[in-house]
Amino acid sequence: MTKLFQLPTSWNETKRVLEAKKESFYSWADNAPKYRSRYNSIQSKNDNVVRVLSFPEVSPSGKQEMIKEFDYTHNLVTDDGEIYYAKMGAGETPATNEDFGGTQGGTGYFEIGTTAYTEAETDTFNEFDVGGTSKISNSRQTFTAGYPKTNDTGDADNTGDGLDVVSYSVNYSASSWNDTDVEQGVIHDNASPTTSTKLLCSFSFTSFAKTASDTLKIFVNHAFENQ
Repeated sequence: MTKLFQLPTSWNETKRVLEAKKESFYSWADNAPKYRSRYNSIQSKNDNVVRVLSFPEVSPSGKQEMIKEFDYTHNLVTDDGEIYYAKMGAGETPATNEDFGGTQGGTGYFEIGTTAYTEAETDTFNEFDVGGTSKISNSRQTFTAGYPKTNDTGDADNTGDGLDVVSYSVNYSASSWNDTDVEQGVIHDNASPTTSTKLLCSFSFTSFAKTASDTLKIFVNHAFENQ
């Protein structure tokens, strides 16, 4: 996966950085598996998770700034997630153990783990929390205020938004948690999940570290196209 970096505007490199960022991502998208035309189609079908890690660096002027590192990955909606979307589309009320934070009153949670695995549509929290040791303490957090939403134009970091896309987001502060090996994430609806807790989706990362100085923002985008 290709990582991209965004320097602060005070570094006076805004235009060049944005151009390089776009071209780097377009080049990556053009060569990604299951090629579709450029960014929008392939991102909505495959790599629809946007990870933004912000970390401090000292600029040439001597001022400490936060640098943004972008990375892109895929997710898999589970069987339970598909049932949730079907019930929401029909105006029905999802069960209390499969209401992932839509308009029916449920609460959705992101949770991050250290062990990547091959996702399957039948997965529950048991597959995510491998041996009860994969989940990262304090990473269970509710969605950013206002999410889920469609047409997420309010945050420029979410390059996977769209009129037919449901976007989920979480923001982790520097002090929320840190780990040297971050590889997996899920969305579920349980404040105290058990092995049988249902998942809306799961997604894997290329391993990265979040230190006590870093903030982390994750977007998961679900597109509804050509069904």
